[in-house]
Amino acid sequence: MTKDEVFKSKYLKAADLKGKACVATIESAPYVTLKGLDGNETKKIVLHFKAAQKTLPLNATNSDAVCDATGCPDTDDWPGQRIELYPTRTTMGGNAVDCIRIRRPSASRPAVAAPPPPPPSEPGEMTDEIPW
Repeated sequence: MTKDEVFKSKYLKAADLKGKACVATIESAPYVTLKGLDGNETKKIVLHFKAAQKTLPLNATNSDAVCDATGCPDTDDWPGQRIELYPTRTTMGGNAVDCIRIRRPSASRPAVAAPPPPPPSEPGEMTDEIPW
């Protein structure tokens, strides 16, 4: 058994994404009081997703990322918005740790235009291309 199987969490962790990005629809984003590992209480925005059992408490970086991804600075406008969660690494306390980051879903990103094809050459026109 893995540590995550033994000590189940109600919060989403980078390991839950299994190395892949996923798109989720925000169901709600309440501002709630959470107790940290040190026992201190802090208030955080917690994302609840449609058809998901785990929630995601937001740090300042991910809160800003949700605003950027949705175009909505007000959490009241977040329900129904789709975001992409992806695993990556960050530095915390001088150590590299796994984390979840947020961005606009890939399908919503503007596609990079392919460069135009070269103009067709006239028959019999010499080119610098070598045919092998």
